[in-house]
Amino acid sequence: MSEPLTLIIAGELTQRTGGYIYDARMVEALRQQGHTVEVVSLAGCFPAADAEAAEQLAAALGALPESTQVIIDGLAMGALPEVIAQHAKRLMITALVHHPLGDEQGLSEAEQEHFHQSELAALATVSRIIVTSRFTERRLQALADQYAMPLKARISVVEPGVETAPPSAASGPGEPIRLLCVATLVPRKGQDLLVRALAGVPTDTWQCDCYGGLRDAAFADRVQQLININRLEASIRLHGECDEAALTQAYQNAHALVLPSWYEGYGMVVTEALARGLPVITTTGGALDETLPGGAGLKVAPGDVVALEQALSRFCSDADLRAELRAGAMATREMLSDWQEAGTAFAQALTQPLAQPNGEMPDYHAGSQFATDWLALREDADFTFRSKQLPSKAAEWLKARAQTWHMVDLGAGRGSNMRFLAPFLPAPQHWTLVDHDAALLEEAKVSVGTLRNKNAITVETLCTSLDSLEQAPLQAAQLMTASALLDLVSQHWIDMLVAHCVKHEQALLMALSVTGEWGFTDAQGEPVSDDEDHWLLALFIAHQRRDKGLGDALGGQAHQALVDALEQANYHVEQASTPWRLAAENPVHQPLMRALIEGWAEAATEQAPEAATRIGEWREQRMRSVACGEVGIWVGHCDLLALPQCNTPLADTPAGRA
Repeated sequence: MSEPLTLIIAGELTQRTGGYIYDARMVEALRQQGHTVEVVSLAGCFPAADAEAAEQLAAALGALPESTQVIIDGLAMGALPEVIAQHAKRLMITALVHHPLGDEQGLSEAEQEHFHQSELAALATVSRIIVTSRFTERRLQALADQYAMPLKARISVVEPGVETAPPSAASGPGEPIRLLCVATLVPRKGQDLLVRALAGVPTDTWQCDCYGGLRDAAFADRVQQLININRLEASIRLHGECDEAALTQAYQNAHALVLPSWYEGYGMVVTEALARGLPVITTTGGALDETLPGGAGLKVAPGDVVALEQALSRFCSDADLRAELRAGAMATREMLSDWQEAGTAFAQALTQPLAQPNGEMPDYHAGSQFATDWLALREDADFTFRSKQLPSKAAEWLKARAQTWHMVDLGAGRGSNMRFLAPFLPAPQHWTLVDHDAALLEEAKVSVGTLRNKNAITVETLCTSLDSLEQAPLQAAQLMTASALLDLVSQHWIDMLVAHCVKHEQALLMALSVTGEWGFTDAQGEPVSDDEDHWLLALFIAHQRRDKGLGDALGGQAHQALVDALEQANYHVEQASTPWRLAAENPVHQPLMRALIEGWAEAATEQAPEAATRIGEWREQRMRSVACGEVGIWVGHCDLLALPQCNTPLADTPAGRA
C-alpha cells in the first residue's frame, strides 16, 4: 500500500487521552514504514456533532481525490452518518472505533439508542473497520444484531502497543502505598467511586495522585467535593492534565495503578502500568477484564464501591499480596507488544479484503459447532464464564516443573482456548494445536499475533483426527487442554486420554464441558419451568449421545466419566461449575441465545424428524421471547484441572487395563 493516507480526527492530535495517543502512535508508525499520512483536525462539537462539525467533516472529505484512503476516528464520524454516506462510494473509508459512542457513561436511554443507531448507520457504509480490542469487535457485532443494522465491512482488531520503560520501585516496609490514577475526569472513569472507596481505607497507609484532563467541570467539582467531605485533601490530589515527562515520573513513583472505570474499549493505561511492573486495581468494565491478565492485579465489578474498597484495603495492608501481584505484573511486562508491532498490524489491516464474501455478514448459526462463525460467537461467553482459578493453579504447577512450557490444545478450532490461557501461563510457551480442520488451525495460528505475550509464544499445528494421541508433540507436553470438547467423545476415548496423561506425567485442564443441562430464565435470572422446554431438552440429550466421530458420545456424562477415570489413576482433580448465564436484558447475549435455540432445534429435528412442526413452533416461540427480552438462557458447564500426584504404573489404571 503506497498511496497516501488521510486521518481525520475531532480536535487536535496532541490531546492526552488513550484514543488520541493511539491515533498519534499509529500515524508515527505508518510514517516510519514509509507511508505518507496527512492528519486533518476538525473543529466543532463531538461526538454530539453540531453544524460546524458536520460542515468541517463534509469539507474535509469533499477535498479528497477519488479513491483516497481515509481513516476517520469514530469520535469524528459516529454522529454524522449522512456525511459519511455521501462520500463512501468514491473514497476508501476506514472507521477507527475505540469504543461505541453510545456506551459512554451518563447518557440517557434515548441518547444511548441515538448514538448506537447513528454510529451503526455510519459504519454500514465504510470500506473497513478497525477496533482496538476483541471486546469492541464483539460489542459492535452485538449492537449490529440488536438494532438489525448489519455491518458489511470486515472488522480488524489492532490492540495498542506500549513503550518500554524501566520498572517502578516496589514499596518499602512501612512506606505508604502510592496509588496512581491516570484518567480524564469524566463520569465513565469513576474517580468519584475511587474517592468513596478510599474513604474507607486508613489514610496512613496510602497516597493517591490523579492525573487527567478536566473535561467535565461538573463532574470534576463533584469529585473534589467528595474529597473535601471525606477530609481526604491531604491524601488525594487532582493534578489535572500533565506533560509526558510528569506522567512518566508519576508512573515511576507509583506502587499501583487504580482505574475504577465503568467501561473501557481497551484501557491503555493498564498496559502502560504493566510495562513498568506496576500491579493494577481496576474493574471488569468493557475490555478491562481482558486487558488485565490474571495474577497482575485485582479486578472488581464496575460501580461496586464496597468491592473496590476491599481490594484497595487488601493491597495496602498485605505485603505478600503486593509482592505476588508485582511479580505477576513483572512477568506480564516481558510479554507486551510495542507500538511498532501495533503499527505493522494497523498497516496490514488497511490491506485486508473490503468485505465478507458477497458483501454479507457471517451467518451465526449453531448447526455446526465447528463452523468458525459459531466459534467466534461463543468466545465472549466462554471467556466470561469459564474458571480463572484453575488456569492460575495450572500455572503454579507448571512453574515448579520446567522453564520452557509445552501445551497441547485438543480440538483447538480457531485458537480460543489458547488465547484465553496464554496470559495465565508462564512464558516462554510452545503450543501444539490439534484439529481436523486445517482452515481453523490457520486462523488460530494467525490469531497469536493478537496476544500481548505473542513474542513469548511459538505455535505448531497438527491437522489430524483425535482418534489417536500417539503423535510425538503430544507426548512432549506438560499440559494437555481442551475446551468444549468432552461431550463429543466416548468412554474409550476418555480412557485413552487418561492413559496418555499418566504415561507422560501430564496435567490436564478441561474447560466448558457441557453437563447436558440447559434451560431458560426469567428477567430475575430464576429458572423457567416449561413442559415444551423439557421435551426439547430430552431430544437434545438423546442427540448428544450419537457418534460424533470418536465413538458413541457420552454427552453430558463425559465430565463425570473423566473425573472418575482420573481419580482412579491417582490424579488430584479440582472442579469448577462454569455455566453460561446469558441475561434476558443483556443485548450482547442475544445473538448467542438465538444461535443456541437454532442449534437445539436443529439437533432435536435430526433426532425426531416426525416432530419437525412441533419443534419449529417451539423455536419460533422461544425466539420471540428472547427478542422481547423476556427470557435469558443458562447452559450447564464444568471445568476441571487434574494434576498427577505420583508415578502410577499404567497397567494399574483403568485406562491401562482397558
